[in-house]
Amino acid sequence: MTETDTGRGGSRAPEAGAEADSPMPSLELPALSSSSTGTSLIYDAFGFAAAAWHPILRQVYEYWFSIRPGAGLPGRQHIDPSAITAALPHLYIVDVTRDPMRFRYRLVGTAYVELMGRDTTGAYYDEVHPGFTGEIRRQYTDAVEHRRPAYRKGRTMYVNEERRWPIVERVIAPLAKNGSDVDMILGAIVQVALE
Repeated sequence: MTETDTGRGGSRAPEAGAEADSPMPSLELPALSSSSTGTSLIYDAFGFAAAAWHPILRQVYEYWFSIRPGAGLPGRQHIDPSAITAALPHLYIVDVTRDPMRFRYRLVGTAYVELMGRDTTGAYYDEVHPGFTGEIRRQYTDAVEHRRPAYRKGRTMYVNEERRWPIVERVIAPLAKNGSDVDMILGAIVQVALE
């Protein structure tokens, strides 16, 4: 399931111009802080206020940061599933191919399979999700080209059996076996409502 371009939202500060070869920023873990005027969001080095995200997504995002080797990106070889057991049903891993750039489901967690209504392991995004275009595709492409994570909250591209649109939160983060050339994407998705 891929989300639509409508209904996008989330906790994201305006982007700074990140270059593909710029070093990864260090992470100051986001948290909520209170002030005399109420609660304000704290943004991290990528401009995310992950404290406002679903706890599963925040766990995956913070774990991704914690496994980074030095200044490079983590690869699949750095992921220890036992460190994020609560998130496993919501995880998916995507293979990235180039020329042309395509995305293929490598692994799909059980909660994602249930949300989709079928197992998409081994299938290409553009075959499973004909509407994989616009902002959503751009987030995946940017994760590869700019080596940065992306967050989204919004409607999916499909309706469920009751003709209702699931509302999901999703985070994706780049993985690179060699630390720099993104060859996979780690993702987590949770359904938060129905529209």
